Amino acid sequence: MFINFKGFKTYINTGGKKVDKDKTTLCFIHGSGQNHLSFVQQSRYFSNKGYSVIIPDLPGHGFSEGKPCISIEESAEWVSDLFKEFNLNEIVYLGHSQGCLTGLELNNNHPKLLKGMIFIAGSNIIPVNQFLIDVASKDYKRAYKMMVTWGHGKDGAMFTNNMPGHAHFGEGFNIMNMNNDKTLKIDLEACNKYDAGIEAAKRIDIPTLAVLAKFDQMTPLKSGQKFVDLLDNCELKVLDCGHFLQAERPKELNLFISSYLRKLN
Repeated sequence: MFINFKGFKTYINTGGKKVDKDKTTLCFIHGSGQNHLSFVQQSRYFSNKGYSVIIPDLPGHGFSEGKPCISIEESAEWVSDLFKEFNLNEIVYLGHSQGCLTGLELNNNHPKLLKGMIFIAGSNIIPVNQFLIDVASKDYKRAYKMMVTWGHGKDGAMFTNNMPGHAHFGEGFNIMNMNNDKTLKIDLEACNKYDAGIEAAKRIDIPTLAVLAKFDQMTPLKSGQKFVDLLDNCELKVLDCGHFLQAERPKELNLFISSYLRKLN
């Protein structure tokens, strides 16, 4: 659905159902250069499991208008304001990659806001190779292809997909191509600049779940494991795939999320 938010046309995927503030709301936040379609295998699944689901396209991404947030801090406040717009009560935050940094900062600034947090292919720091940033600035479509190639494991390289009708590389490139030519560079720079992740992670006092990927070349498993060590109450799961695990291993990820949610209630 589209809403007018902060003066801009903003797209929110709800999994085909109305947002119900009386239910636990799952908020999925996408990573750099992505949009709501990053979670196409999760949106309807969880909206039909009794949860209210919101998956926004952040400003300048997907179908949302406006300028992309230039920092993790700005994106965290944007998400916080979106929760107020919907008058949400019980919120579980799920972030992928850059979305994990946004979640850390969101909880850091609003520690009583969230009921739970799930980190997907994330860490407390996500340094970005300057070469990739430079390519994103000069030839953004080349950068898209680089990220899609690096971001998928062997399934993507072999053009296999265990979900009928889906193609990893094709979908990955088309998702990124929905953004304007400056969006990816801005996202990558925001990740590179964020340095408050260690202290933000230490301040989390709610149960968390981290789902990492064994063959992740963008947020390496070792980095994710160091991040998990900073968290007091975090369940760790590892899948045998690449960075875009919500597309590569959707069934497994959905089962992990479902198990975590049952424990929260």
